[in-house]
Amino acid sequence: MVFFFDLIKTRINLSRIGKIKIHNATKKSVNTPNIIIPFKQFLSNNAEFIDSFGYHDIFMISEEKYLKEDILNKMFGESIFLYTYYGLLTKFHEILNEKNELFFKSNIIPIIPFNIPTVSINNNFSEYEIKNYLENVEIILKDNPKIDFGLSIKLFKDFDMIKLYLSFIKKNKNIKILNFIDLFDNLTYYRRIIDVIKNLRENLDSNLVFMISGTIISYYLPILIYFGFDLIDSSYSLVISSHNLYDSIETLLPLTKIKNLPCSCLACKGKLVELIGDTKSPEKIDLLCYHNLSTIKNYMNKTIQFLHTEDFRNFVEKSSMNNPNFISLLRIYDKDYYNFAENFSQIIQKNKIVNCLGPSSYYRPDFNYFRNNIIQNFTPEPSTRLIILFPCSAKKPYSESKSHQKFLKILRNHPEYPEFQEFILTSPLGIIPRQLEDIYPAKSYDIPVTGDWDEDEIKITSEMLIRLINKYDKNIPIICHLEGKYVDIAQNAEKALENKFIYTDIKENTTSNESLDHLNNLIHSFKTLYIIDEGVEKERSISKMWIRKFRKIIDYQFGRGIGNLLINKEVYYRKNRLKTKIEIFHSDKKDIIGKFEISSGKIELTIKGAKKIAFAKNFSNYLIFDGIKINGNTLFKPGILEIKPNIHPNDNVCIFDKSKENIIAVGNMIVSSQYVKNTNFGRVVDLYEIKK
Repeated sequence: MVFFFDLIKTRINLSRIGKIKIHNATKKSVNTPNIIIPFKQFLSNNAEFIDSFGYHDIFMISEEKYLKEDILNKMFGESIFLYTYYGLLTKFHEILNEKNELFFKSNIIPIIPFNIPTVSINNNFSEYEIKNYLENVEIILKDNPKIDFGLSIKLFKDFDMIKLYLSFIKKNKNIKILNFIDLFDNLTYYRRIIDVIKNLRENLDSNLVFMISGTIISYYLPILIYFGFDLIDSSYSLVISSHNLYDSIETLLPLTKIKNLPCSCLACKGKLVELIGDTKSPEKIDLLCYHNLSTIKNYMNKTIQFLHTEDFRNFVEKSSMNNPNFISLLRIYDKDYYNFAENFSQIIQKNKIVNCLGPSSYYRPDFNYFRNNIIQNFTPEPSTRLIILFPCSAKKPYSESKSHQKFLKILRNHPEYPEFQEFILTSPLGIIPRQLEDIYPAKSYDIPVTGDWDEDEIKITSEMLIRLINKYDKNIPIICHLEGKYVDIAQNAEKALENKFIYTDIKENTTSNESLDHLNNLIHSFKTLYIIDEGVEKERSISKMWIRKFRKIIDYQFGRGIGNLLINKEVYYRKNRLKTKIEIFHSDKKDIIGKFEISSGKIELTIKGAKKIAFAKNFSNYLIFDGIKINGNTLFKPGILEIKPNIHPNDNVCIFDKSKENIIAVGNMIVSSQYVKNTNFGRVVDLYEIKK
């Protein structure tokens, strides 16, 4: 059997969109992430159930009687089946031997079971059971080299036991699915859960399919997908049904306590309401199974929709409100595992509105990356003579808001305006230089503006302000046109810096005429206080603000100082016909060197633009291709000789030939460097320009 996972797109953190394909070309591929529906008697016997679930992508079989070709290839011929067994492993092996031809030819993938009911055992017993299990599994794998398997992983609450599985998985190439049986059964083991996922993702093939089983209910779905699980077994929905529990997504409700069924599925609209009080009705359990499976399936559809089109991290945060353990898991992961998260995560999103929900949003990977990257790569313009601090605005980018248009009107009245450095204070991003207000996530985030800042918000912003101001000469004055908690942030920074801080006298608010007049007077008084070195070239053209922006955006994307190599004062720019991009030209207005994509705030280099910066010592956004010419619009892993570390999905990259002397293509990453490092196949770069 030829079975593989094909990655289509990566999303924030470990979440991803892909396809599972099997050997039989007549079978459709299964999109991931996806829910696995248990294939039971009530499903196959009920016409209404078949109407609802009969065209589902993937089912779980656990009874030998369904291992029949007329079911697998005819009745549900467009679906894929997983088969497991809830008895002894030896019996599973016997069934596999008896049905070997069926497994090989049909649309079915066996999941090797690990059925040890004991939960309270010591470490020695855990290690013995796992080693014994793997020894028996190896016999099964060697007896069936042409069949691809799923491997069940049980840890017995001893998460260090994952090391026993690692080398085994690596050496057995016909293991394609990893089924975690008990990983999320106890949610208080935050770090241990994360450590297991981290260990496997860093050390195993990126194209292994991650599956989760166990006590999984519907509201788990977003966070499971966020942590990279491709397949989610919904069998636990049958268990809660047998206990008369009704899945409302937010929680599990005892059916007997429900007065009005909050659902319009066939069961809830039909006879289920009449059977609520009947404690012995088999029909009620069947109907409750139908409702609970429908609920988790529908919630998966909603989750996938957000994964495709919305800011998925926000959806994960909202759904996590149903379980405090999930909030703790996110916070610990964001703060303590940032380097790991960043290595895999998409840090630029396109056409997304990012709604910040409070503390759970402060350290999400893309926000953390934004702050760290500004601190690392933003450098002062040599002609800076004055620094001005402004509050944020609800409208993004800030310069399009009414308040900032009033601020800019004051600043632009001064011929020295191009020598002013503006910083905008905001939460949770921290400090936004005016030059970077058009990039993601500065242009995309939304947070309720109440004027109240908690301690974390003040700390994040104050520390970032200190680190940025420290890049400037201590004699450059800082004007603070701020009010409320914004002033507290500036005063915190003032205590740690030698620069002179001057505060405007705010009357009513920052945009009142009196406040703006005082701002104007302060600028007059302090704009010439700092003397710029005579050798520094001064920028006097107010109309070239976008040139300043492009330089800093290039630095943000490709590294400190790279912007000056590509963008000089002779560069021209214009919006394209659809006003979706700003095209950047050489002085002759013929050769486009890059395009600023308005929806993402990212500059995409052309080959001619890449030639100007890609040979710089600190330029690292490149791959080396094993050849001298690329055909097609996609670069695959087998063609890559070298990839630099710390490249993220959606990053703009250039492709060198194998001698690293010529740039032969430019494109956007589909996956991260870490993902590429851990796999031997798959799509890596979407190419939009290839050298002819």
